[in-house]
Amino acid sequence: MPGIAQVRQNESNNRNVKLRIAQLSSNVERVPPDGYGGTELVVSILTEELVRRGHEVTLFSTGDAQTAARLVSVTEVPLRQCEPARRWPAFDIRLLLELQKRRSEFDIVHNHMGWQALPYLEAMDCPVVTTNHNPIKSYAAPLYLTYRHLPYVAISEAYKRMNYPAELNYAATIYNGIDLSEFDGPDGADRSYLLFIGRLCQDKGTEPAIRIAKELNLPIILAGKVDEADRGYFEEHVQPLLDSADVDFIGEVDRAAKISLYRKAIATVYPINFEEPFGLVMAESLAAGTPVMALDRGAVREVLSDGDTAIIADSVDELVRRFPQVQSINAQHCRDRVHRLFSKERMVDSYEQLYRQLINDGSRY
Repeated sequence: MPGIAQVRQNESNNRNVKLRIAQLSSNVERVPPDGYGGTELVVSILTEELVRRGHEVTLFSTGDAQTAARLVSVTEVPLRQCEPARRWPAFDIRLLLELQKRRSEFDIVHNHMGWQALPYLEAMDCPVVTTNHNPIKSYAAPLYLTYRHLPYVAISEAYKRMNYPAELNYAATIYNGIDLSEFDGPDGADRSYLLFIGRLCQDKGTEPAIRIAKELNLPIILAGKVDEADRGYFEEHVQPLLDSADVDFIGEVDRAAKISLYRKAIATVYPINFEEPFGLVMAESLAAGTPVMALDRGAVREVLSDGDTAIIADSVDELVRRFPQVQSINAQHCRDRVHRLFSKERMVDSYEQLYRQLINDGSRY
Protein backbone atom coordinates (compact mmCIF):
# COMPACT_ATOMS: atom_id res chain seq x y z
CA MET A 1 0.00 0.00 0.00
CA PRO A 2 1.54 3.37 -1.02
CA GLY A 3 2.47 5.83 1.71
CA ILE A 4 1.16 9.37 2.04
CA ALA A 5 4.15 10.82 0.18
CA GLN A 6 3.59 8.47 -2.77
CA VAL A 7 -0.13 9.29 -2.90
CA ARG A 8 0.66 13.00 -2.98
CA GLN A 9 3.24 12.48 -5.72
CA ASN A 10 0.74 10.49 -7.79
CA GLU A 11 -1.83 13.30 -7.39
CA SER A 12 0.77 15.87 -8.47
CA ASN A 13 1.74 13.82 -11.52
CA ASN A 14 -1.93 13.39 -12.41
CA ARG A 15 -2.46 17.15 -12.34
CA ASN A 16 0.47 17.62 -14.72
CA VAL A 17 -0.85 15.23 -17.38
CA LYS A 18 -2.24 17.20 -20.32
CA LEU A 19 -5.66 16.15 -21.55
CA ARG A 20 -7.31 15.93 -24.97
CA ILE A 21 -10.59 17.74 -24.42
CA ALA A 22 -13.56 18.32 -26.74
CA GLN A 23 -15.70 21.37 -25.94
CA LEU A 24 -19.07 21.04 -27.69
CA SER A 25 -20.92 24.33 -28.08
CA SER A 26 -24.02 25.49 -29.92
CA ASN A 27 -24.31 26.55 -33.55
CA VAL A 28 -26.69 29.37 -32.64
CA GLU A 29 -24.23 31.90 -31.16
CA ARG A 30 -20.53 32.54 -31.72
CA VAL A 31 -17.86 31.67 -29.15
CA PRO A 32 -17.31 34.19 -27.66
CA PRO A 33 -20.59 35.95 -28.43
CA ASP A 34 -20.73 39.32 -30.15
CA GLY A 35 -23.43 40.47 -27.77
CA TYR A 36 -25.91 38.29 -25.90
CA GLY A 37 -24.80 34.75 -25.08
CA GLY A 38 -23.89 33.85 -21.50
CA THR A 39 -23.30 30.15 -22.22
CA GLU A 40 -21.01 30.91 -25.15
CA LEU A 41 -19.02 33.37 -23.05
CA VAL A 42 -18.45 30.71 -20.38
CA VAL A 43 -17.45 28.18 -23.05
CA SER A 44 -14.95 30.67 -24.45
CA ILE A 45 -13.41 31.47 -21.07
CA LEU A 46 -13.14 27.77 -20.19
CA THR A 47 -11.70 26.78 -23.58
CA GLU A 48 -9.05 29.51 -23.71
CA GLU A 49 -7.89 28.92 -20.15
CA LEU A 50 -7.60 25.16 -20.77
CA VAL A 51 -5.48 25.88 -23.86
CA ARG A 52 -3.34 28.31 -21.84
CA ARG A 53 -2.74 25.55 -19.30
CA GLY A 54 -1.36 23.30 -22.04
CA HIS A 55 -4.29 20.98 -22.76
CA GLU A 56 -5.10 19.89 -26.32
CA VAL A 57 -8.57 21.37 -26.81
CA THR A 58 -10.93 21.02 -29.77
CA LEU A 59 -13.85 23.45 -29.91
CA PHE A 60 -16.96 22.43 -31.85
CA SER A 61 -18.65 25.71 -32.71
CA THR A 62 -19.31 28.13 -35.57
CA GLY A 63 -16.62 28.88 -38.14
CA ASP A 64 -16.16 32.46 -36.95
CA ALA A 65 -15.37 31.43 -33.36
CA GLN A 66 -12.35 33.21 -31.92
CA THR A 67 -10.24 30.60 -30.19
CA ALA A 68 -6.74 29.28 -29.68
CA ALA A 69 -8.16 25.74 -29.72
CA ARG A 70 -8.53 23.56 -32.79
CA LEU A 71 -11.86 24.50 -34.35
CA VAL A 72 -14.42 22.18 -35.96
CA SER A 73 -17.51 23.75 -37.52
CA VAL A 74 -20.36 23.11 -39.95
CA THR A 75 -21.53 26.71 -40.40
CA GLU A 76 -19.43 29.79 -41.04
CA VAL A 77 -21.53 32.15 -38.94
CA PRO A 78 -24.00 31.70 -36.04
CA LEU A 79 -27.33 30.23 -37.10
CA ARG A 80 -29.18 33.12 -35.49
CA GLN A 81 -27.70 35.31 -38.23
CA CYS A 82 -28.27 33.10 -41.26
CA GLU A 83 -30.85 30.35 -40.80
CA PRO A 84 -34.51 30.14 -39.68
CA ALA A 85 -34.94 28.29 -36.40
CA ARG A 86 -36.61 25.29 -38.03
CA ARG A 87 -33.31 24.42 -39.72
CA TRP A 88 -31.14 24.62 -36.60
CA PRO A 89 -31.55 20.93 -35.57
CA ALA A 90 -30.01 19.80 -38.88
CA PHE A 91 -26.85 21.78 -38.15
CA ASP A 92 -26.73 20.40 -34.62
CA ILE A 93 -26.81 16.85 -35.99
CA ARG A 94 -24.09 17.67 -38.53
CA LEU A 95 -21.83 19.04 -35.78
CA LEU A 96 -22.51 16.01 -33.61
CA LEU A 97 -21.59 13.73 -36.51
CA GLU A 98 -18.27 15.60 -36.75
CA LEU A 99 -17.75 14.88 -33.07
CA GLN A 100 -18.60 11.23 -33.60
CA LYS A 101 -16.07 10.95 -36.45
CA ARG A 102 -13.37 12.05 -34.02
CA ARG A 103 -14.54 9.91 -31.13
CA SER A 104 -11.11 8.29 -30.65
CA GLU A 105 -9.26 11.61 -30.42
CA PHE A 106 -10.37 12.71 -26.93
CA ASP A 107 -9.85 11.84 -23.30
CA ILE A 108 -13.13 13.56 -22.41
CA VAL A 109 -16.01 15.33 -24.16
CA HIS A 110 -17.67 18.31 -22.48
CA ASN A 111 -21.17 19.05 -23.76
CA HIS A 112 -22.55 22.61 -23.60
CA MET A 113 -24.96 22.13 -26.53
CA GLY A 114 -27.68 20.57 -24.39
CA TRP A 115 -30.16 17.75 -24.85
CA GLN A 116 -29.46 17.34 -28.59
CA ALA A 117 -26.08 15.80 -27.83
CA LEU A 118 -27.14 13.20 -25.26
CA PRO A 119 -27.68 10.21 -27.62
CA TYR A 120 -24.32 10.91 -29.28
CA LEU A 121 -22.53 11.16 -25.94
CA GLU A 122 -23.87 7.73 -25.04
CA ALA A 123 -21.99 6.33 -28.03
CA MET A 124 -18.62 7.98 -27.30
CA ASP A 125 -15.57 5.88 -26.46
CA CYS A 126 -14.36 8.21 -23.70
CA PRO A 127 -15.84 9.82 -20.57
CA VAL A 128 -18.35 12.60 -21.18
CA VAL A 129 -19.90 15.34 -19.08
CA THR A 130 -22.73 17.80 -19.71
CA THR A 131 -23.03 21.22 -18.11
CA ASN A 132 -26.67 22.21 -17.88
CA HIS A 133 -26.66 25.95 -18.51
CA ASN A 134 -30.44 26.35 -18.81
CA PRO A 135 -33.47 24.93 -17.00
CA ILE A 136 -34.68 21.62 -18.37
CA LYS A 137 -37.85 22.25 -20.38
CA SER A 138 -40.71 19.76 -20.30
CA TYR A 139 -40.19 18.79 -23.95
CA ALA A 140 -36.56 17.84 -23.26
CA ALA A 141 -37.07 16.16 -19.89
CA PRO A 142 -37.70 12.65 -21.35
CA LEU A 143 -34.29 12.83 -23.06
CA TYR A 144 -32.49 13.81 -19.88
CA LEU A 145 -34.27 11.08 -17.95
CA THR A 146 -33.43 8.49 -20.61
CA TYR A 147 -29.75 9.44 -20.24
CA ARG A 148 -29.92 10.12 -16.52
CA HIS A 149 -26.83 7.97 -15.89
CA LEU A 150 -24.53 10.31 -17.84
CA PRO A 151 -22.63 12.81 -15.63
CA TYR A 152 -24.05 16.32 -15.34
CA VAL A 153 -22.76 19.58 -13.88
CA ALA A 154 -25.13 22.04 -12.22
CA ILE A 155 -24.13 25.71 -12.38
CA SER A 156 -25.64 26.38 -8.94
CA GLU A 157 -27.19 24.48 -6.06
CA ALA A 158 -30.47 26.21 -6.91
CA TYR A 159 -30.24 24.82 -10.44
CA LYS A 160 -29.78 21.31 -9.11
CA ARG A 161 -32.72 21.61 -6.69
CA MET A 162 -35.02 22.72 -9.51
CA ASN A 163 -33.95 20.22 -12.18
CA TYR A 164 -34.45 16.56 -11.26
CA PRO A 165 -32.00 16.33 -8.34
CA ALA A 166 -33.00 12.78 -7.45
CA GLU A 167 -33.05 11.46 -11.01
CA LEU A 168 -29.99 12.92 -12.77
CA ASN A 169 -26.40 11.95 -12.07
CA TYR A 170 -25.02 15.30 -10.90
CA ALA A 171 -21.26 14.85 -10.64
CA ALA A 172 -20.53 18.40 -9.41
CA THR A 173 -21.82 21.91 -8.91
CA ILE A 174 -19.47 24.40 -10.59
CA TYR A 175 -20.19 28.11 -10.69
CA ASN A 176 -19.65 30.01 -13.91
CA GLY A 177 -16.44 32.03 -13.97
CA ILE A 178 -15.54 35.34 -15.56
CA ASP A 179 -12.27 36.88 -16.70
CA LEU A 180 -11.72 39.43 -13.96
CA SER A 181 -8.85 41.10 -15.83
CA GLU A 182 -11.46 42.55 -18.23
CA PHE A 183 -12.92 44.54 -15.35
CA ASP A 184 -9.66 46.12 -14.19
CA GLY A 185 -9.72 49.89 -14.27
CA PRO A 186 -11.30 52.85 -12.54
CA ASP A 187 -14.98 53.21 -11.78
CA GLY A 188 -17.03 55.69 -13.73
CA ALA A 189 -16.57 59.17 -12.32
CA ASP A 190 -20.30 59.78 -12.23
CA ARG A 191 -22.61 56.84 -11.56
CA SER A 192 -25.79 58.39 -12.87
CA TYR A 193 -28.26 55.73 -14.08
CA LEU A 194 -29.74 52.31 -13.42
CA LEU A 195 -28.81 49.52 -15.82
CA PHE A 196 -30.82 46.64 -17.26
CA ILE A 197 -28.73 44.27 -19.36
CA GLY A 198 -29.75 41.06 -21.10
CA ARG A 199 -32.69 39.80 -23.14
CA LEU A 200 -35.66 42.15 -23.11
CA CYS A 201 -38.34 39.70 -22.06
CA GLN A 202 -40.81 38.78 -19.34
CA ASP A 203 -38.46 36.30 -17.65
CA LYS A 204 -35.74 38.91 -17.21
CA GLY A 205 -38.18 41.51 -15.91
CA THR A 206 -37.64 44.34 -18.39
CA GLU A 207 -40.90 46.17 -17.69
CA PRO A 208 -40.50 45.98 -13.87
CA ALA A 209 -36.95 47.32 -14.26
CA ILE A 210 -38.31 50.40 -16.05
CA ARG A 211 -40.99 50.75 -13.39
CA ILE A 212 -38.34 50.72 -10.64
CA ALA A 213 -36.42 53.48 -12.39
CA LYS A 214 -39.56 55.58 -12.80
CA GLU A 215 -40.50 55.14 -9.13
CA LEU A 216 -37.01 56.31 -8.14
CA ASN A 217 -37.03 59.14 -10.68
CA LEU A 218 -33.78 57.87 -12.18
CA PRO A 219 -32.77 57.27 -15.81
CA ILE A 220 -32.34 53.69 -16.96
CA ILE A 221 -30.35 52.19 -19.83
CA LEU A 222 -31.65 49.00 -21.44
CA ALA A 223 -28.90 47.03 -23.21
CA GLY A 224 -29.82 43.76 -24.87
CA LYS A 225 -31.60 41.96 -27.66
CA VAL A 226 -35.23 41.21 -28.44
CA ASP A 227 -35.76 37.65 -29.66
CA GLU A 228 -38.63 36.95 -32.01
CA ALA A 229 -40.21 34.81 -29.29
CA ASP A 230 -40.25 37.89 -27.04
CA ARG A 231 -41.44 40.35 -29.68
CA GLY A 232 -45.03 40.38 -28.42
CA TYR A 233 -43.97 41.13 -24.84
CA PHE A 234 -41.63 43.86 -26.03
CA GLU A 235 -44.23 45.58 -28.19
CA GLU A 236 -46.97 45.44 -25.54
CA HIS A 237 -45.06 46.10 -22.31
CA VAL A 238 -41.74 47.76 -23.15
CA GLN A 239 -42.03 49.74 -26.36
CA PRO A 240 -44.74 52.11 -25.03
CA LEU A 241 -42.34 53.10 -22.22
CA LEU A 242 -39.47 53.99 -24.54
CA ASP A 243 -40.91 57.41 -25.34
CA SER A 244 -39.74 58.65 -21.95
CA ALA A 245 -36.52 60.66 -22.02
CA ASP A 246 -35.30 58.73 -18.99
CA VAL A 247 -35.52 55.32 -20.71
CA ASP A 248 -32.71 54.68 -23.19
CA PHE A 249 -32.87 51.43 -25.20
CA ILE A 250 -29.48 50.97 -26.90
CA GLY A 251 -29.84 47.38 -28.16
CA GLU A 252 -27.10 44.74 -27.96
CA VAL A 253 -23.61 45.95 -27.06
CA ASP A 254 -20.16 44.41 -27.37
CA ARG A 255 -18.03 43.32 -24.43
CA ALA A 256 -16.13 46.59 -23.94
CA ALA A 257 -19.31 48.67 -24.05
CA LYS A 258 -21.02 46.32 -21.61
CA ILE A 259 -18.23 46.66 -19.05
CA SER A 260 -18.26 50.44 -19.44
CA LEU A 261 -22.01 50.45 -18.80
CA TYR A 262 -21.57 48.44 -15.60
CA ARG A 263 -18.87 50.80 -14.32
CA LYS A 264 -21.00 53.92 -14.71
CA ALA A 265 -24.23 52.51 -13.27
CA ILE A 266 -25.57 53.23 -9.79
CA ALA A 267 -26.89 49.68 -9.72
CA THR A 268 -27.81 46.86 -12.08
CA VAL A 269 -31.54 46.12 -11.86
CA TYR A 270 -32.45 42.42 -11.98
CA PRO A 271 -36.19 41.92 -11.25
CA ILE A 272 -36.34 38.45 -12.76
CA ASN A 273 -39.60 36.59 -13.24
CA PHE A 274 -38.23 33.03 -13.34
CA GLU A 275 -35.97 30.72 -11.34
CA GLU A 276 -32.57 31.99 -12.46
CA PRO A 277 -30.08 29.10 -12.82
CA PHE A 278 -27.05 31.37 -12.32
CA GLY A 279 -27.18 34.90 -13.72
CA LEU A 280 -23.87 35.94 -15.26
CA VAL A 281 -25.07 39.56 -15.32
CA MET A 282 -25.03 39.61 -11.52
CA ALA A 283 -21.44 38.36 -11.30
CA GLU A 284 -20.27 40.77 -14.00
CA SER A 285 -21.93 43.71 -12.27
CA LEU A 286 -20.17 42.88 -9.01
CA ALA A 287 -16.85 42.55 -10.86
CA ALA A 288 -17.31 46.15 -11.97
CA GLY A 289 -17.94 47.20 -8.36
CA THR A 290 -21.62 47.81 -9.11
CA PRO A 291 -24.29 46.54 -6.68
CA VAL A 292 -27.36 44.66 -7.90
CA MET A 293 -31.06 45.10 -7.11
CA ALA A 294 -32.59 41.65 -7.57
CA LEU A 295 -35.72 39.69 -6.84
CA ASP A 296 -35.18 36.56 -4.78
CA ARG A 297 -35.48 33.83 -7.41
CA GLY A 298 -33.35 30.79 -8.21
CA ALA A 299 -29.62 31.24 -7.61
CA VAL A 300 -29.76 34.93 -6.69
CA ARG A 301 -28.68 34.35 -3.07
CA GLU A 302 -25.78 32.15 -4.19
CA VAL A 303 -24.40 34.89 -6.43
CA LEU A 304 -25.30 37.93 -4.33
CA SER A 305 -25.10 38.78 -0.63
CA ASP A 306 -28.04 40.82 0.63
CA GLY A 307 -26.98 44.11 2.20
CA ASP A 308 -23.31 43.58 1.38
CA THR A 309 -23.19 43.43 -2.42
CA ALA A 310 -26.88 43.72 -3.32
CA ILE A 311 -30.45 44.37 -2.34
CA ILE A 312 -32.43 41.14 -2.58
CA ALA A 313 -36.18 41.51 -2.19
CA ASP A 314 -39.44 39.65 -2.63
CA SER A 315 -41.16 42.38 -4.64
CA VAL A 316 -40.54 45.38 -6.87
CA ASP A 317 -42.03 47.63 -4.20
CA GLU A 318 -39.50 46.34 -1.66
CA LEU A 319 -36.63 46.99 -4.08
CA VAL A 320 -37.82 50.58 -4.49
CA ARG A 321 -38.24 51.04 -0.75
CA ARG A 322 -34.77 49.70 0.05
CA PHE A 323 -32.97 51.58 -2.72
CA PRO A 324 -31.25 54.02 -0.30
CA GLN A 325 -29.23 51.04 1.02
CA VAL A 326 -27.44 50.90 -2.34
CA GLN A 327 -25.49 54.00 -1.33
CA SER A 328 -23.86 52.12 1.55
CA ILE A 329 -22.68 49.13 -0.49
CA ASN A 330 -18.91 49.08 -0.87
CA ALA A 331 -17.63 48.57 -4.43
CA GLN A 332 -14.64 46.60 -3.17
CA HIS A 333 -16.92 44.19 -1.30
CA CYS A 334 -18.64 43.51 -4.62
CA ARG A 335 -15.33 42.79 -6.34
CA ASP A 336 -14.07 40.65 -3.47
CA ARG A 337 -17.08 38.34 -3.67
CA VAL A 338 -16.51 37.74 -7.38
CA HIS A 339 -12.79 37.10 -6.86
CA ARG A 340 -13.62 34.57 -4.16
CA LEU A 341 -16.41 32.68 -5.91
CA PHE A 342 -16.62 33.40 -9.65
CA SER A 343 -13.13 33.80 -11.11
CA LYS A 344 -12.24 31.91 -14.28
CA GLU A 345 -9.35 30.29 -12.40
CA ARG A 346 -11.67 28.78 -9.81
CA MET A 347 -14.07 27.54 -12.50
CA VAL A 348 -11.33 25.94 -14.62
CA ASP A 349 -9.65 24.37 -11.57
CA SER A 350 -12.98 22.73 -10.75
CA TYR A 351 -13.52 21.44 -14.29
CA GLU A 352 -9.96 20.09 -14.51
CA GLN A 353 -10.51 18.22 -11.27
CA LEU A 354 -13.79 16.79 -12.53
CA TYR A 355 -12.32 15.76 -15.90
CA ARG A 356 -9.53 13.84 -14.16
CA GLN A 357 -11.96 12.26 -11.73
CA LEU A 358 -14.18 10.98 -14.55
CA ILE A 359 -11.18 9.74 -16.55
CA ASN A 360 -9.65 8.02 -13.53
CA ASP A 361 -12.94 6.27 -12.77
CA GLY A 362 -12.09 4.10 -15.77
CA SER A 363 -15.54 4.07 -17.30
CA ARG A 364 -17.46 6.18 -19.79
CA TYR A 365 -19.97 7.25 -17.14
